Amino acid sequence: MCARRNALFRDTIGNVSINYRQIVDNFIDSGAEWATLGMVYGRRRIGKSTLLNSVSTSRQGFYWEATRTESRVQLARLGDSLGEHLGTGSLALTDWPTALTALLRLGAERSVPVVIDEFGYVLESSPGVDSDVAAALGSQARRTGNGQARLVLCGSAITVLSALTAGQAPLRGRAGMELVMHPHDFRTAATWLETDDLTLAVHTHAVIGGVIGYATDMVDYDLPKSKDDFDSWIVRRVLSPGATLHHEGATLLAEDPALSSASPVLHHAILGAIANGSVTAGKIAKRLGRTVSNLDPALRRLISAGFVIRHSDPIRSQRPVYSLADPFLQFHYAILEPYSMVFREREPTTAWQHRLESTFHSRVLGPTFEEQCRIWVRRFATESTIGGSIDHVGQSVVTIDRVERQIDLVVAAGDDCTPSERSILAIGECKAGSIVGTGVLTNLERARAAFGDRANGAKLLLFATSFTPELARIAAARPDIELVDLERLYYGE
Repeated sequence: MCARRNALFRDTIGNVSINYRQIVDNFIDSGAEWATLGMVYGRRRIGKSTLLNSVSTSRQGFYWEATRTESRVQLARLGDSLGEHLGTGSLALTDWPTALTALLRLGAERSVPVVIDEFGYVLESSPGVDSDVAAALGSQARRTGNGQARLVLCGSAITVLSALTAGQAPLRGRAGMELVMHPHDFRTAATWLETDDLTLAVHTHAVIGGVIGYATDMVDYDLPKSKDDFDSWIVRRVLSPGATLHHEGATLLAEDPALSSASPVLHHAILGAIANGSVTAGKIAKRLGRTVSNLDPALRRLISAGFVIRHSDPIRSQRPVYSLADPFLQFHYAILEPYSMVFREREPTTAWQHRLESTFHSRVLGPTFEEQCRIWVRRFATESTIGGSIDHVGQSVVTIDRVERQIDLVVAAGDDCTPSERSILAIGECKAGSIVGTGVLTNLERARAAFGDRANGAKLLLFATSFTPELARIAAARPDIELVDLERLYYGE
């Protein structure tokens, strides 16, 4: 069984990474007659190393993964690996300029990928190595003939890797490819399950999202087999103190130098506040007892590091909301982190059944399902479904009877005007795990009216597990209503 699952996930990575693979292949085949630089980065366990290792193997290139250790040890290990690749025995690499010269020499006769993975560890032990890379690829090196190697620097510390080509950095303007990889979407994630049960797909996605590593080795290739198996799976593979995923959230932040070296407690507090409903800067500040200006640097670091996403309101200026970058982070900071004492005092099954399952539905399943629906609108819905060409998608608020109410989804058109002047193409409500009836429709109709003239004719989108027969009959007779059940969310447009 395990061997079959390993093969399945290797195939899955290959299939869904086809665009990433094509980008890397195009970089290697660029035709440049000199050595060039490529950058690949993104959060951990999304398949970067798998992709680059596969490319290197298929093209007889060279792949080496750095570890967190002293520069001297790194160079010795690189010399061992490079010597083995060349069949010459270990090479004595005394410094990084020498090492880079030896690496680029691999492309003496043809374009060939040369990958240094976890380059952030190299930078950590040798802070000036980016200048060495710039020199090895510079005009002087070209004149002396540095071959056609395609040097690819890869890493998971997004702030560190992205800074290499920013501002006045030595590698600014040097990269012929800068590829930022992201987790897979919810439709791809559903293919990792051994069932077509879409309710199970929604629940599982709310825990592990689209991070392939969380669906493979970090759960020992064990995913829930059915909706009935979900509760026991989440206990044994996520909630158990011995589960790898139980500790993943804290590890992620500790591995990023930009976060671990500056206010780690504050970073965790901000992530916890967002996961538990404080999604504006003002609400985060109030929850933590700080000012917005005091929080701003830490919030910016979390955004740069890829842990927090800033969403602009489609129809209101200067009212952004913040969310965590993927479902697992939401799960960690809504369930695992705030209830850590519960897991010490109670058996995980009891804690889940008596306390945490309801929190999961309100704090994790609900918000992640809303984001699935917004992704569906941006990526999969047709213009006829939405009612026009989509320019902006997000959540917003509307005042009804002097009460401000959240609208899960607003679709607006118009890039040539301020947000408050944009026309509203559609508004929507997203109800995970619910059978939606006419009450939700009535609420949406009131919201559309409250938006005024710019929402005239706006479509009403209702997302849910299923709908009552009465609502289905009404929707069938009205072109302004679109019902999106799980079947349509995962397979339709």
